[in-house]
Amino acid sequence: MSISITPILRQEVERLGDAFGSTLIRDGATACDRELEMVFRDLATLRSSVNDVVRRRANELSKDQLIELQAGLNAKLDELFSVKIERLIERRALAIAEQAERDPVTMLPNRAAFDRRLRDEIGRAQRYGRELSVVLFDVDRFKSVNDQFGHPAGDQALLQVARALKSSLRQSDAIFRYGGDEFAAVCPETSGEVIAHVLRRLESNLRVPGIEAHLSRQLGLSWGAASFPADAVEEGKLIRIADERLYDCKRSHHRSLAAGLASICR
Repeated sequence: MSISITPILRQEVERLGDAFGSTLIRDGATACDRELEMVFRDLATLRSSVNDVVRRRANELSKDQLIELQAGLNAKLDELFSVKIERLIERRALAIAEQAERDPVTMLPNRAAFDRRLRDEIGRAQRYGRELSVVLFDVDRFKSVNDQFGHPAGDQALLQVARALKSSLRQSDAIFRYGGDEFAAVCPETSGEVIAHVLRRLESNLRVPGIEAHLSRQLGLSWGAASFPADAVEEGKLIRIADERLYDCKRSHHRSLAAGLASICR
């Protein structure tokens, strides 16, 4: 009497599927290339498991049924393998994209991420009739820190400024390493007056011990801000106005946030 292959195939597919899922799903892994090697290794192990299944069923199935069982199991394994590889490739692409938009010194998003976020926030502000502020920051006397204490000290100074910015601004605000000794912030639903009030905390935050005292004394911060729609409604014009106010602040020689406050509140 011939035995139906269907329930046997279903049973063995389920067993292999459970094994495949437990060995290959490693959510949160960041070493994607290494994980890819592990996927292929685990696939080879499961291929051997298919052969073990066929040998174990040899006494109860005919030759044709064993061939059908082996083909069915391998087909299911290929299907599961393809799904895992697709997920891994997607995760790797996301990791590469995130790495490309992150500054390695401060771990803040970089200029490319700033441009994308600002476009998105301007579009959202236009749709819902909301305000938006853009702030550009420049670290004063940063070159002197590099010249006197070396580039590692300069990196430490940039990291301190990044931390001060993150702790001073709100959780809804996005902070970016704009380039060189410049930072930027996109502050949704924020007017010029509100952002001026928020940024008053920065002057004291920069003095919080985070690096050596000789570096802390060297640092200052100038800034300029522009608001949507009060100052401009176009991305490029907002940045240009913020940049002009930033350099007005630097030219004032006050080297403090007070100059930036004057430029935005005038």
